Amino acid sequence: MDINLEQTLFCGQSFAWTRTGSLYEAVLFGRCIRLDQQSFASVVADDPELAAYFDMDWEYEKAQSYLSSLDPYLASCITRYEGLHLLNQDPWEVLISFLLSQNNNIKRIRSMYQTLCRTFGSEVGAQKFAFPSPQQLEMATEVELRALGMGFRAPYLLDAIRCHALLDEIPNLSTEKAATRLMTIKGVGPKVAACILVFAFHRMDAFPLDTWMLKVMKSRYPGKDASFFAPYAALAQQYLFHAERLGGGVV
Repeated sequence: MDINLEQTLFCGQSFAWTRTGSLYEAVLFGRCIRLDQQSFASVVADDPELAAYFDMDWEYEKAQSYLSSLDPYLASCITRYEGLHLLNQDPWEVLISFLLSQNNNIKRIRSMYQTLCRTFGSEVGAQKFAFPSPQQLEMATEVELRALGMGFRAPYLLDAIRCHALLDEIPNLSTEKAATRLMTIKGVGPKVAACILVFAFHRMDAFPLDTWMLKVMKSRYPGKDASFFAPYAALAQQYLFHAERLGGGVV
């Protein structure tokens, strides 16, 4: 099943990408990436890093077929946004991105993300900056981060810098234990922990619940939880979240 770049890159799971016309751009793996839908398949076929990032070998057709069989509303979301993939992103980048996401909107999160890149990241092209590593951020102060617009999230970022090594533990832990470990970082609650587990560690049993998803579950799936969508809860969540945010439900 073909990927849909527009739905995948702008469904709220990544804040690294920009679009100019038909061209999608980001800095990944220390290099500038430029893609368009038409040439995507041929580019990714020759780039194992991008193929892994876009999760090209996972069972999307099987998962979407199964999820569509569960109920008409979810089926309508999948039809409308078919081709949405879950990205395999860098855990550090996802941690910081979703700390920034709290009480925030996607446009502003993307702006804050780019501010961190320009201020602390390495320049990899003309005015193109990589996301800063923990080492590049370790000298940042709370005053400096607040001055850059990070607001109340500044102390969260500082604690994440201090605790970043715990991300290496996550692949060896169960999803429940991994979430508990992530929540030892200041500012990481159940929702942010679940986002990290889905978007950085491909944990299909993680199920982020923000205000959008709480509304969906209350109105569409009363009395149900993530187990209703097993074993593809994370993918179901992303379709439901994206549809709710865009007002795209059709049933």
